[in-house]
Amino acid sequence: MTTTDRLAIPTLYLWHTEQLAEALEALGRRCGLITVAPANDHGHPPADERDAWLDAIAAQCGIEAEPVRCDNAELDDAVRRAGPALFRLTSPETGDEAIIAVISGGRRVRILTPQREERLIEARALVDAIGMVQAAPLREPIDRLLRRMAIAEERQPRAAQALLRERLAGVAIDIGWLIRPSAGATIWAHSRYFRTWQLLILAGILTIISQVLGAAGWSLIGRQALDDSFSMATVLAWLLLLLTAIPFQAWRTIVQRRIGRTISGIIKLRLLAGAAAQHPDAIRHQGTGAALALLVDADEIDQTAAASGVALIGALTQLASAAAIMLYAVNGIVLDVLLGGWLLVIGLLLIGVQRSSRAIDVARRRLTNELVEAMAGHRTRLAQEDPARWHEREDRALADYIRPLALDWITALLQSAPGLWLIVALAALIPTARENPSATTLGLAIGGIILAQQGIAGIAAAINDIISLGRAWGSIGPVIRTREERVDAGIFSPVRARQPGDPLLSARGLVYRYRPGGQPVLRGGELQIAIGDRILLESPSGGGKSTLAAVIAGLRHPEAGLLLADGFDRASLGAAGWRRRVVMAPQFHENHVFSGTFAFNLLMGRRWPASADDLEDAETLCRELGLGPLLDRMPAGMQQHVGETGWQLSHGERSRLFLARAILQGAPLVILDESAGALDPETLERALACVLQRAPALVLIAHP
Repeated sequence: MTTTDRLAIPTLYLWHTEQLAEALEALGRRCGLITVAPANDHGHPPADERDAWLDAIAAQCGIEAEPVRCDNAELDDAVRRAGPALFRLTSPETGDEAIIAVISGGRRVRILTPQREERLIEARALVDAIGMVQAAPLREPIDRLLRRMAIAEERQPRAAQALLRERLAGVAIDIGWLIRPSAGATIWAHSRYFRTWQLLILAGILTIISQVLGAAGWSLIGRQALDDSFSMATVLAWLLLLLTAIPFQAWRTIVQRRIGRTISGIIKLRLLAGAAAQHPDAIRHQGTGAALALLVDADEIDQTAAASGVALIGALTQLASAAAIMLYAVNGIVLDVLLGGWLLVIGLLLIGVQRSSRAIDVARRRLTNELVEAMAGHRTRLAQEDPARWHEREDRALADYIRPLALDWITALLQSAPGLWLIVALAALIPTARENPSATTLGLAIGGIILAQQGIAGIAAAINDIISLGRAWGSIGPVIRTREERVDAGIFSPVRARQPGDPLLSARGLVYRYRPGGQPVLRGGELQIAIGDRILLESPSGGGKSTLAAVIAGLRHPEAGLLLADGFDRASLGAAGWRRRVVMAPQFHENHVFSGTFAFNLLMGRRWPASADDLEDAETLCRELGLGPLLDRMPAGMQQHVGETGWQLSHGERSRLFLARAILQGAPLVILDESAGALDPETLERALACVLQRAPALVLIAHP
């Protein structure tokens, strides 16, 4: 490739586009991300569906390949921060493409070659290579301009780069794919990806260094005090040791804060992935109050988990250091045994705290549920419930919440543990102190006792957080541990172009029950859908229309029967592959306008960030559906924020937004579940005409 020759990136460092899947697997294995081997035969990436093709292969490997699009102004920062990533290099002369596999970024980027060797290249060279297609047409005019302005020859390259960056600042470019663990990966996998364990080890080393320096300083000053031989040199040495410890303590604080943010992000990511992997019915049956309680628990873990965890590690490190120091002190074995017994008592108290807090947790959840239900049904209660009974349930829940007293007593004992330890440990030294031990061993004993007190105080200070974390983890732990099914990875099968009459979906003998052992809602029957079909599905309420639609759309899994799209079942295509063929607009009460831009709500199922073509297509469709006046009325148009915290949409506007969202996904089969209930006859006629024109195959669910 002539481009890479000019930019000093050897061709041997580049992967051919036909090796894209091979590069993905090799990079994932080198970075320790891949745990499951993909299929051996990947085929060649289709030009128009390469992102979906790579997505399917990445899912088979248990990772994600996220397409990255950024402005040229952000390209340098994106390259320096990237890794692992696959970047695309395009020759402006021939249009040929190549792939470069980035292990880690920085001023010098570490890459993986097709020979499975690691090499370093300059980040600036890689940035120029990625942006070469946009920069090539501008280079000659800029060179002519610089020559005409009589810029010194040695300054022309820097001036040309500055002008290029200025001209291309707002130009977006698809640079490649970021490689990372899938959202459903384990916390351990995410921790390895974000290098959390290295940070924890670094924090532990810094803690030990700080404690050793502090203990050495206090041991020095304590020995001099016991010998009654103070000198200016001793004081200066003590101050020097303390000052030396300050940079390590500051560094430890910075590392701990970074650990906190990283752990918080991992927990949020896994919680979101676990919630998305749960069955919709399980979420619906929990109620709004339970969902709010789950969010409160997640926020509690987010606020306290990292800080308390790091503080607890620091306290345990202090206790370990104290035990080691006391071992070489006077009466050291007795003090270490006493410390072990003290920690055993604290552990037993913690077990008691955990058991006592369970009752409070149940009562707290009930109180939250009652509060949310009372707020949601406030108007109903005012209109229909006897005022004398408004607060009966809340009073009972509140009484259950404040009743437990054992927890208060145990917590009080734990808070007293540091002071009691100091008294008991010093008392244990009295018999030995009468024997006139050396000042050094006595100083070590006192220093170890004080260091142990600090560790016990750290544990006691984190008691409330530990209790809260244990209670919150009991709530969100099952959600975080929910894993996406491996069947959702699927294989890649392109959505081919079709002609009217071509078969699309077939179903035979479907059986579905809401719960095991219950009566089947669906049983038997056959369904064939081809391109050009327009199917109206009618039945009385509770007849199973929405259930059938959810089964066809892949939102529910049938207990028995055969369901195929393009000749593949859902397990073969995976969730993403099935959604590319069948898309559904659920009923109005199950659909949602997210807090974000109008454009995001339209294109969230297609691609985000959206390209200019996507935005143009979305606006055209909205105007076909009669949403043109809304777009003209909103100050920011397609970029107007909507939802609960933005521009409020009417029921009819929301209904047409839901229709547009489904159509814009571009699936051959569109299922609309009672999507026209909020539309007036004129708007309904216009919307149906648009849907019939744009949907290759349509299933419309309505009441008779």
